[in-house]
Amino acid sequence: MVFVQECQPRLEELFWLTEEKKEERFLALNLSHSRQQYNSLNLIHTCKYFRLFFKESKKIGLEISISKKNFKHAVDRNKIKRRIKEIFREKSLLDSVDGVIVFSVFRPFGELSYSDALKKVDDVVCLYIDGKKL
Repeated sequence: MVFVQECQPRLEELFWLTEEKKEERFLALNLSHSRQQYNSLNLIHTCKYFRLFFKESKKIGLEISISKKNFKHAVDRNKIKRRIKEIFREKSLLDSVDGVIVFSVFRPFGELSYSDALKKVDDVVCLYIDGKKL
């Protein structure tokens, strides 16, 4: 009984220090990541379905960002990623881009059918490719 009473405060104290250190590391990582993330990106388009950024780079590519906050299940996130990749592959939207397109998805995008999503993404990306804003 005496042993439990003596050791208990120390264990709680160690636990709280560990949690504080984890939180500090998390905050530091988020701050550095957010600064790095938005410094090199140019906002192309934003709407209630998605947001497009352009990052100048030597390589050509597509980065897809889907938040766990908006889509809880990995199945839903993967389905949306496959849908977006297929839209860009089908319409050959990355062929005339000299950099990386960052595609950030919001919750209403998951409710769109494939044909509606295809039309919305194609309209926006073709508008900016034709205008040579990328």
